[in-house]
Amino acid sequence: MQDYLNPFVHYLYEEAKDHKTITSYRTTTAHFLEWKQQRDGEYTIEETRPIDIKEYSSYLKHQCKRKPATINKYIAALKVFFAFLLAEGTIKDNPMTRIKIEKVDFYSSTEQTKWLTKEEQNRFFSYVELERNEFKRLRNLAIIDLLLYSGLRVHEVTSLEVNDIQAKERDFKVIIREGKGNKYAAVLLVQKHTRNLRKWLKYRKSLEKKVHKDSSQLFVSERSPFLSERGIQKMLVKYAQLAHMENITPHRFRHSFCKNLANAGTPIEIIRRLARHESIQTTAIYVESSQEEQVEALRKM
Repeated sequence: MQDYLNPFVHYLYEEAKDHKTITSYRTTTAHFLEWKQQRDGEYTIEETRPIDIKEYSSYLKHQCKRKPATINKYIAALKVFFAFLLAEGTIKDNPMTRIKIEKVDFYSSTEQTKWLTKEEQNRFFSYVELERNEFKRLRNLAIIDLLLYSGLRVHEVTSLEVNDIQAKERDFKVIIREGKGNKYAAVLLVQKHTRNLRKWLKYRKSLEKKVHKDSSQLFVSERSPFLSERGIQKMLVKYAQLAHMENITPHRFRHSFCKNLANAGTPIEIIRRLARHESIQTTAIYVESSQEEQVEALRKM
C-alpha cells in the first residue's frame, strides 16, 4: 500500500504543529489506515467514502470501547489528514466533508473537569503563600499568575526571559516568542494581577549567584539558570498534596483562565483571541455549562 502517513507527518512539521499534536495525529491516522487495510485488504485512499468513516467510528465505539470525546479527537485528526490529501491532489473528494464532531453530553462522559473553581483556585494559592522559602514563594506565585491570569502554556512560561516582561502603563506586556506552533504573541497581565510578578522581578535582580546573574531566563531554580516544565509540574504537585487536591497540572490553570473569562460574561470570540485558540470549537467548552454547574442548577430547583 502507498505510504500516506509519512508525507502527512512531514506536512504537520512544516505547519509547525506542536510535538504532542503530531504524535496524536500520526497515531490516529496509522490506526485508521491499519483498520481499513485489515477490513478491505489492499486499497487506495481514493476509495475512502463517508460510510467508511462512520463504520470506523462505530468500530471505535463498540469494539475499541472508546469514549465519545476520544472518538471526536480521532475524527478531528482524520479531518486534517484528508484535507491534506485533498490539497495535495491525492484524492478528489474529501470523505470527511459531511462527518460532524458529535456533541458529548456530560451524563455519558466521566472525564474530569478541565478547570478549577474559584474556590479551588483560592485554596491552592493559600498554600503557595504559606511557602517559607522566599525564593520559591515569590517565584511560584508569579508563575501561577501567568498561567491563571494571562493563560500562558507551561512551555511558554519556561521560555520567558526577563526582557520579555515589559511595563505598559500599570500592566505588564508579556512577550511570547515561541508559542504553540512557534507563533509570536504578546499578552497582558493586567495591573490587579501584577503584584506577585513585580515582587519576583525585584527579587530576581537581587540574586547574587553567578548562575543566576549570567542567565537571561525570567524563572530560574535555586541551583540552575533555568526552570524546566517538569520543575513547574513538581512544584504544583507539592502544593496540591498540601491542599489535598488531585490532578493539578499547569494546563488546568490555563483552562481556568478561559473558564474565568466565560463566567465573567466574556463573548466567546474574545475568549478565543485571549486564549489564542485557532478554532472557536476549542473555546466553546468554556461557554457551555459544566457537569458541576448543571448539577448545581438541579440542586437549586
